[in-house]
Amino acid sequence: MRIAAKRKKRSALSVTSLIDVIFLLLLFFMLTSTFVRHQEVQIAAPAPQGASGRSVPDVLMRTEADGAIAVNGEAISASDLVERLAALHAAGGTTLLVKASEGSDSQTLVGAVEAARRAGFATISVAD
Repeated sequence: MRIAAKRKKRSALSVTSLIDVIFLLLLFFMLTSTFVRHQEVQIAAPAPQGASGRSVPDVLMRTEADGAIAVNGEAISASDLVERLAALHAAGGTTLLVKASEGSDSQTLVGAVEAARRAGFATISVAD
């Protein structure tokens, strides 16, 4: 005589604990991640040249492709840049034009603009 084994009825799979685990993982990653606040650099376009005369900046800074920076034609190291620009600002310089050479990277350009801002220049223009 054959006795049929009782089949176990499958219960429905509960996903409640899965949702809890996903929520905890989401909470963990949100709390452990860092949010970087990016700062913006104000850059103005150079003044247009009118028919009556040219607007000449007091200080001309040039960034080169190799990362070198020249102020009024004189090569300046990055560590001495703020001091040199502060001396030019104290001597009466109010406007500064930063000219980026072809191949110059944006980090050098932003560093030059920030150095000019720290030296006290309020009117900083960028040209390529």
